[in-house]
This record gives sequence, structure tokens and C-alpha cells, in this order.
Amino acid sequence: MGHQKEFLKDTFLYGIGSGLRKFIGIFLLPFYTRALTPEDYGVLSSVGTFAMLFSAFIDVGLDSATAYYYLTNKDEKEKGQILFTLLVLRLLTFIPSILLSFFSQQISTLLFGSDQYTWVVFLTCLTIPFGFLLSEQSHIYRYLREPMKYNYVTIVQGIMSIALGVSLVVVLKYGIIGAQLAGLISSAFILPFTFLMFTRKKYVYKFSFYWAKKLIKFGYPLIGAAIATWIFQSSDRFFLLHYSNLTEIGWYSIGQTFSQPLLLINTAVQMSFGVLFLKTYNADTDANKNNSKKMAIESFNMYLVASISISLFLSIFCLELLNTITTKEYLKGAIAIPFLTFSAICSQAYQTMGMGITLAEKTYYYTWITVVTAILNIILNILFIPSMGFVGAALATLISFIIYWQVKVHYDQKFFPIAYPFKRLFIYFFVCLCISLLVPICFFYFNIQINLVLKLLLLAFGLILPLILNIIEYNTIKSFMILIKNKF
Repeated sequence: MGHQKEFLKDTFLYGIGSGLRKFIGIFLLPFYTRALTPEDYGVLSSVGTFAMLFSAFIDVGLDSATAYYYLTNKDEKEKGQILFTLLVLRLLTFIPSILLSFFSQQISTLLFGSDQYTWVVFLTCLTIPFGFLLSEQSHIYRYLREPMKYNYVTIVQGIMSIALGVSLVVVLKYGIIGAQLAGLISSAFILPFTFLMFTRKKYVYKFSFYWAKKLIKFGYPLIGAAIATWIFQSSDRFFLLHYSNLTEIGWYSIGQTFSQPLLLINTAVQMSFGVLFLKTYNADTDANKNNSKKMAIESFNMYLVASISISLFLSIFCLELLNTITTKEYLKGAIAIPFLTFSAICSQAYQTMGMGITLAEKTYYYTWITVVTAILNIILNILFIPSMGFVGAALATLISFIIYWQVKVHYDQKFFPIAYPFKRLFIYFFVCLCISLLVPICFFYFNIQINLVLKLLLLAFGLILPLILNIIEYNTIKSFMILIKNKF
């Protein structure tokens, strides 16, 4: 239980901070959906998708490279140099982002056929380097395993984001420009706060061309993977723009907003698992690394049970949740919730379930696997969206993530085989996916509304299924509940 407790503790503590960030989107939803139309949400989602594409080009895989070299390096001075070198490289991203902002009018016309959203695009371009710097800062807390300090910073940013969002969008009625301003201002404020409070002491203030070259060499093969990932994660908005309209993108975005709790868990697991696994792996004296493999299996099983349980709840009660939080205009977005929540599970599963490619430093595998999956996603979007709209986009996303997960794990196993209970895990995943799809499909396609008692029974079955399949033990669940009780 040692590894389980350590993984649960770190994931839970990081989850508090990550939860606060994701909670911002959920908290603002009742305000934003009454001040913004589904079309407005479609615009925000589209420019955000464009920003992700541009970020993929200038990111150069530096977060993955830094994590690998920092966590495998034992010299504290060199660790400090690695962090400062990354900071300088991230500051340099202001140059291409500002240059891009000069073309905001042209980008608005390209995306929407009008220059009406020029200022929205302009503000989006400016947020890109701040996002990189926030990522760089948050990873330092992760490397040093300081989740509570990370949570303090997140609380400050969360309070500021909510206050600015409500003020600019609802009170001052700045619309989608206000929403973008709120994100930009809160990010710009929090960076000096976190730097002065904690991270400034962790740098060795000497830029290293040696480490810059190492980081870029490790990370640049991931550019192709990042672009391909963008294609199968986000390009569906552009297909919706072409084949449908901004309202469909708005419904799709609502489905994504309700997948935030899954992204919360994913972020917490990303911040805890990699560090703990590499620490265990480096300390494991066994030739077969059996202790590391055991830790990987236990951690993934716990993640899968927690994430699927939340997905079940969100999907089974999607109509009640949307009726309470949003307006009737957004209700149709419920159909996308099970597709996108289970896509989020797959997106974390392929990162956590196996570390062979990373351990072998064969990062080019990520590129070709992601490129193939991206091509598949494009084909699926072309096939599904014209007839199914945003539901087709959600289905294409889910299929693409499932295939990426399976192919990536297949090659991970070649470099570092781990005896996961594959058959039981996949039965659990697909049975719960079918349960999650039942409620929205019955309601929107067959006009059948499942009653509350049956919904509770479906949820109860999904919750006990991992115990039936022996994916997780009762004592593990009990330990987690005790941990939460003690922390609060």
C-alpha cells in the first residue's frame, strides 16, 4: 500500500489546486451562459483551438524534455540551470506571439469570414506566452513535490479569474472580449506572484546553451506529435465551422466544459505520477524493475476507477446538471458529455499506462503514432460531421483517442513490458461507456426519459463493477476515503 498511499496523497493534493482551476470554468458557466450565446461560446472555442495549434509549433516539447532531464539528474546546480534555461526559452515565446497578433484581423476573417472578432483574436495571441510561463512555473512545484504551495497560488488565481470574469462579462457586458481579458489579466498577475513567493529560489541564474540544446533535441520530435495531437483533439471545431455553424461548436464546448472534472484528475495525475514513477524506477534495484511495474499497475487502476466513476455520474445525470447550471439553449450539449469525458480518460490513459517509450528516449514514436491517429481523425470528422454535426465530432474524438491509447501502449510494452490486467480493464471501460451513453441517446434520439431510480441503479452498477472485476480492492477505496477525511 506504500506506493498507493503516496500516489493517492500527491494526486489528491495536486487535485485540490487543479480542481480550483477547473472549478473556475464550472463556476462561471451559469453567469456566462446567461450573458453569452452558444455562438459566442463557439467563437471562444474556435480562437482557443487556433491558439493551441500555434502553441504546438513554438512549444518544442520543452515541458516533457525538462521533466525527463530534471528528474533524472542528481546535480542540484545543473537542475537549477535546467530550470532557468527553460524559463529563458519560454520568455522568448513572446516574440512570435506578438508578431502573430499583428495579423489578428486577417486571422478573424480566415476563421469566421469577418473581422468582427479581431480583438478577440488579438487578446488570444497575447495569452499564449503567459500560458507557457504558467506551465513552466507549475512544473517546478511538481518536480519539488510542493502541492500545497501550488494550491496557494492556484487559489489566488482562481479568485481573481472569477472576480474578473463576472465583472467584465456579466456586469460591464464586455462579452467574449471580457472573457478573454479576464484570463489574460489573471495570468499576467499570477506570474510575478508565484515567482516572488517560491520559484525564484529554485533557479541557478545562468543560461546554459548545453542544456538548451539537450532540451530542444529531446523535445523537437514532439512538435509533430503536438501538431498531430491538436488535429485529433481540436481540429473538429474547424470542421464544424466548415460543415455546420458556431452554435454547434457552442454545444460541443458545453460538453467539453462538463468534462472539466476529468481534466482535473488528469492534471493531478500528470503532476504526481511521472515524478513518483521515475523516483521509484531510479531507486528500484531489481533487474526487472518489478517494484516500478507494480506501482504503475496500482496507480493506473486507481486512476481508471476514479475517472470512470466521475464520467458515469456526469453522463447519467447530464440533463439534470445542464438544466440547473445553464439555459435551455445549451441543453443539447449533453449528448457530447459521455463522448468527451471518456475521451479525456483515454488521453490520460495513454500517458500513464506504460512509460516504455519515454524510458527508451524514443520520442519519435509519439510523432508517427500521433500523425497516423490524426489522419484517422480527419477522415472520421469528414465522414461523421456533415450528417451528425457536433455529435459526429465527439464520436470521432473518442474513436481517435481509443486507438491512440491502444497503439501507444502496444509500443510502450515493447520497451518496458508491464503485466496490466488488459482484458478486465477494457471490459470495465466499454461497459461503463455504454451505460454513460444510454441516458442522452434515449432522451434526444428516442424521446425516452429514464427515471431517477433507474439512473441510480445504473450508477450503482458502474461503481461496483471494478470490485466485481477485481480491478481495485475495497481496502484501497477505504484508504482513499480516510485520506480525504484526514486532509479536511
